[in-house]
Amino acid sequence: MIYFPNAKINLGLQVIGKRDDGFHELKSLFIPVGWCDVLEVHTVEDGVNGKLTLTLEGIKIDGDLDSNLVVKAHEIMAGKFELPEIKATLLKNIPTGAGLGGGSSDGAFMLKAINDLCAINISDDKLEEFAAELGSDCPFFIKNRPALVTGRGEILNEPDFNLGHKETSILIVYPGVGINTKESFSLFNKNNTESRDLAYNKLSKTPLNELKLLIFNSFEEPVKSKVSAINEVTEFITELGADYVQMSGSGSAVFGLFSKNPGKTKWVGEAEKRGWKAYLGAFL
Repeated sequence: MIYFPNAKINLGLQVIGKRDDGFHELKSLFIPVGWCDVLEVHTVEDGVNGKLTLTLEGIKIDGDLDSNLVVKAHEIMAGKFELPEIKATLLKNIPTGAGLGGGSSDGAFMLKAINDLCAINISDDKLEEFAAELGSDCPFFIKNRPALVTGRGEILNEPDFNLGHKETSILIVYPGVGINTKESFSLFNKNNTESRDLAYNKLSKTPLNELKLLIFNSFEEPVKSKVSAINEVTEFITELGADYVQMSGSGSAVFGLFSKNPGKTKWVGEAEKRGWKAYLGAFL
C-alpha cells in the first residue's frame, strides 16, 4: 500500500517556560498541509517474521538508517505484535530541519501502515500512545487534523474555537538551511523577549492580515538572528502579497497565508531558482 505522510505548520508557537523535567512547556496550533512524502509498505510472503527492509529515496536524510523514525515505528510495533517481514520505501519530499514535522509524519504513518497491513486493528487513541514513544510531534499525525498542542508538544486537543479561513491558500518556502530543535531552543533561551500570550479564541473573527496581532512564534526572532536566509524567505513571501507570514515550528521553513487563491504556480519555480524548496497549496 502507498501512504502520503504530510507536513504540518505551527500557526503560532509559544514557549511558555521550562518545566521541572527539563523540557519546555509549549502551546501551538498544528494544522496539516498537503506537502507530502511517499511511503510504500508491503508484507513479504513467507518472509522472516519481524524483519524490516527500508529503502530511502529523494531528499537525503542525515543520520544512520536505524535512527529513522520509520524504523523506530517498526521497532515499536514489532516489540508488541508478531509481524511478518515488511519492505518499505520512503520517498522524501518534505525538507528536514524545516519545522514541518516531516520525519514525525513518516514515523506516524508507518505505525498506521503496519496496523492496516497486518490487520492489528488497534484504535487511533492507542496508536497515538505508540506515536508518543517516537517523539513529541508524532501523535498529531495519527488523526491528522487541526489540534491545539500543549505540554512539551505531546498533548493534543480539538480546538475549542472555530478556525475560520477555510479558503486560505498557503505558500511554504524552505531556505535550504536546516536548523535542529535543540539549537533553536538554545537561541530562544539566550534571546527570549516575547511576553504576549497567543489569542486563538479570536482567530475565526480576525482577518488574515491582522493575525499578527493575535499570534506569533517565540522562536522566530531568535532563529532569524542566526539564520539570515529566513529573513530573505520572509521578505520574498511578503512581497508576493501574503496576508500573514510566519516561520513554522523551530524553523527554518516560512509560510505565507493568502486570503484568496493566488493562482501563482510560478511562485514555486521562482523560489526554486533561488535554491529554495517550496510548496503551494491549501490546508488539509
